[in-house]
Amino acid sequence: MGDSITIAPELPFRQQVIELASHLARSLPSSDQASYREFVGSFESQVKENEEVTDAQKQEIVKSLVGKVGELKGALDGVKESDVESSHLLLQYTLSSTFDNSSPEYSTLVKSVVESVQKGGEASGKQSRVDVASRILNNTYNTLPTTSSLRPTVLLSLLSLLASSSDLSILPLPSSTLSQAVSQWSIPSAEKVSTLTSIADLYKSSDLKRSLEVLTLALRESVDTKIVEKAVLVNLAINDKFELDEILAIQGVKENLGQAASVFGLFTELDEVDAVSKGLEWAKANASWVESAGITGFTAESVVRKLRLIALLSLAAKSETRQLQYAPIAKALAIDESEVEAWVIDAVRSKLLSARISQPLSLIKIQSVSSLSASSKQFGMSEWQLLEKRLNEWKVSVNEAQTVVEEAQKIAEQPLSNPTQRRGQGQGQGQGQRRREQQDNAQQQQQQPQQAEEVAA
Repeated sequence: MGDSITIAPELPFRQQVIELASHLARSLPSSDQASYREFVGSFESQVKENEEVTDAQKQEIVKSLVGKVGELKGALDGVKESDVESSHLLLQYTLSSTFDNSSPEYSTLVKSVVESVQKGGEASGKQSRVDVASRILNNTYNTLPTTSSLRPTVLLSLLSLLASSSDLSILPLPSSTLSQAVSQWSIPSAEKVSTLTSIADLYKSSDLKRSLEVLTLALRESVDTKIVEKAVLVNLAINDKFELDEILAIQGVKENLGQAASVFGLFTELDEVDAVSKGLEWAKANASWVESAGITGFTAESVVRKLRLIALLSLAAKSETRQLQYAPIAKALAIDESEVEAWVIDAVRSKLLSARISQPLSLIKIQSVSSLSASSKQFGMSEWQLLEKRLNEWKVSVNEAQTVVEEAQKIAEQPLSNPTQRRGQGQGQGQGQRRREQQDNAQQQQQQPQQAEEVAA
């Protein structure tokens, strides 16, 4: 969506009325020639050539045209789709040039046309009509001034039409664009919040991430308890979102959690493992409330799943050996040992960690842990000690590598010996090399059974 400037032909008012009446006549239930001429003639008689029409008369004629648009459900019929769009652009021009754009009367008439177009698109049952109606509403929005108080109404009608009859994703509406538009609308803050929450509700069934983005914009406008509750629940409903950072960044959110405070507390628990047992109790006690929220993806099971994955992530992050046995994982997550592999795979797919599973040893070998870990924000004494230990390990590895490089450089700098010595040294080195190869082969044969059973998660 972008701003545009209406390019209207230099038509006198009489010609504008006849053009609009001719378009409306094509949408009449009985579209025979007699009905067409009669309908257009009824408007021609009100704007006779060479007869001056007062401003009051012009307004009454335009009101009558708008009324007919409502009766004909947006008047979406036409020989060509482009004709329908052009007629509606002309109608918007006629409205803006006939009425004071800041008057309640003008606002009411524009809203009437917008509502008629939306209803006509929804009731048509034809995708072609929905597409035409969508373009008309899009054009209407773009031709209105950026500060117009009518823009929120038009945008909401357009999104409602797409949500009910088409696909919301066909309308590019980045958060940055929406945020800028909202800041320009000349309406009270309460109306901005109401529009944003309505838009978020439209996205709630098809795009939870976009719904959360819009709710976040609403919270930046006003930290209302009901909006905070909805934002927290939508955040938790997003399958691969494990943090509440975007919401928490808004001042005043923590003090207005409302009924979401209990579930919010589970995800800010200092002990992630303890949060799992508390989450299981919460799920039993709040089943009816979760269901009444009516948010797709937000269930008691989805909350417990996230708590378990966060607990698994915490265990992995705090493991000094980078290895975890099945038993402690099962205990921490309150699951059977037979389920451990499935939970590790879920964590890997959710990009929380990278690991390999050794089934014979019932062991999880941690390769890397996501920086999104809740435990990474709680850097206490144990985390400092673990960091110190790993830095020392890395220091030893670097020193060893440096020693190898230095020895290789010394060998490279040594002068070449005579051919006889080289042959003797070559024979000795060849025998030593063969012995080492035999030892390596024996060792590899011993390790193969275990390696065959170790799989990447």
